[in-house]
Parts: sequence; C-alpha cells; structure tokens
Amino acid sequence: MNADGLLIIGCGWIARRHAAAARRLGIPLVFASRDVERARGYARTFGGVAAYGDYAEALRDPRAAGVIVCTPHDRHLGDAREAFKAGKHVLIEKPLARTLDEGDEIIATARAAGRVLMVAEQFHFMPAFRRVKSLLDSGRLGEPRELHLIARGFGARRGWRLATESAGGGALIDGGIHYVHNLRWWGGEVRRVMALRPPQTVMGMEGEDAITLLAELESGAVGLVSNSIGAPGLFRQQWSTVTGTRGSCLADNRGRFVLVRGEGGTRLSFFRRDVRGYEAMLRTFREAMTRGTAVETDGASGRADLAIVLAAYRSLADRHPVDVDAVGVARC
Repeated sequence: MNADGLLIIGCGWIARRHAAAARRLGIPLVFASRDVERARGYARTFGGVAAYGDYAEALRDPRAAGVIVCTPHDRHLGDAREAFKAGKHVLIEKPLARTLDEGDEIIATARAAGRVLMVAEQFHFMPAFRRVKSLLDSGRLGEPRELHLIARGFGARRGWRLATESAGGGALIDGGIHYVHNLRWWGGEVRRVMALRPPQTVMGMEGEDAITLLAELESGAVGLVSNSIGAPGLFRQQWSTVTGTRGSCLADNRGRFVLVRGEGGTRLSFFRRDVRGYEAMLRTFREAMTRGTAVETDGASGRADLAIVLAAYRSLADRHPVDVDAVGVARC
C-alpha cells in the first residue's frame, strides 16, 4: 500500500484549513480526534479515507506517511513524540512548543527518528509575504531600517486557549508568533526585545490579550510587533510595512496585496491564489518528506521564533529589555 497520505491529529478549526488545502491538492487524508464522531464528520466533509477516535490507532494507518499535529500547545511534545515513534514525518502547528526545553526535545526526537520536522507557519508560504521577502532579497528596498507588523481586532478565546498552562501564554504565542516569524524572516535575527501590555480586555483569559514588542535586530534595524485580540469595536486591521534605504512596502496581512514605492517607482500587486499559503506549505512538506530534510520552517526556525516570544514574556515580567540570546535562541 502506498503511503502518500497525511494524518491530521486534532480536529479543531485550524485542521479545517489544512484539510481544505489537502483536498484541493488531492492528498489522501486520515483524521483522528479523541471524539471519534468529530473525526468522522471531518472525514465526510473533506473526503477523508479513514477516521479514528484513538491517536495511537491512527498512527498505525499505513496510508499516512506524515502527520499534521493540530492539537493544543501542551500536547505538541507528546503527540510529536508518538508520531516520530510510529515512523511518521511531522508538520506541527505553531508554536513548536510552550518552552524551549519542549522544543529541543521535539527537535532531538525528530533527529533520532530520522524523520522530517516542519513547523506549520503558513505566513512563510503566503504569496504576498514571499513577495515582500523577494523585494528585500533583490535590493529593491535597500537595507532594512524599520519593520512594523500590526494586527488589531477583537476575539474571544475559549477552552484551552484561556489557560497559560495549556497555551503557554496569551495572544503573542498563539497568533502573534506569525508576526514574530515574519520579523525574523524579513529583517534578520533579533538581538534584544522590550515588551509592554495594556490592561486586559478579554476577561477570563489568563494570558495577555494584547502586547507590543519593540525589537532591535542584529543588522541595527528596528522592529515593532503589535498584536491585539482585545480591541472591541475596531475592525480587523492587519498590515505590515518595511522601510529600507531605497524604498518602502506595505503588505496586507491577510495576503491580498503588496504596495511598494521608492526609487524604482510605485507598484501594486494583488494575490488571489493560495492567498493563505496552505497549499504551498503542504507541497513543501511532502517534498521534504521525499527529500528527507526540511529546508523551510524547520525545527530550528520554529525554536528561534519561540525564543523571541519567550524573551518578550520575560521582558513583561521583569519590565526591562531582554537579550534574546539569554533565552537560548538557536541561530538558523
């Protein structure tokens, strides 16, 4: 039997994004949830070839060569460990883990098993954001000076996302880590961070519902990440700007357009295919499984993103800037 399918562990809302992209790509899907009826419902909706109510049983299905881990953050280590033990490659939802120790164990387990580990950072694969990266790599913007990544809106949290024990933190580790990744990807490694948070709006949530992170990059550029789910009455506003020595660009964080202005004139680019990047990410994961190694969003990259988040949390607690190296960031 050919093992060319993917097993999705955890049937929450993010699993729908992965499943819809896999269906468009014609990838056979196996679903697993601790609620077997939920897994069966996903299989019916997305044309899955099997559904299980037990993760261990699902991992024995020979049709799946890889696993997409979509479980809560506190389950990432255990679920990834079991997937590697079963001989599967792993695409794990961000964040890689709640702590660097957990992340290191996941990376070491993947290495010992000789299997691919990728972090499901779809922002890295969004066509609009890859356009920003190409503008930087080509020199169109010159040397980066300032990067601003802004996401404002209002959204209640439920279930495991309310507790710092299961989530590992609040808005930054859950959703804001996307923007942290782009900050590193576009601007280079982060040297130092200072973080502040306003009074809480989303009551019942133990972690922060809003945070602003100021970062000093190794190049000398300055980055600002401002992420909030606690802004009632405000339309969802998400954008990123990169200013360089030759020009600037504005990217819609939902991936619909990129505007660039500078010495080379003005250009507005629109994006309509695979806007959220899930198809490109799944194709890259399958190529990595065939090749035997990940070349994008690997474990080291996910660990570096996590280290910046944890440095921001330390800055919140200590109320002073924190050197990212002090929390053990892995260079990648």
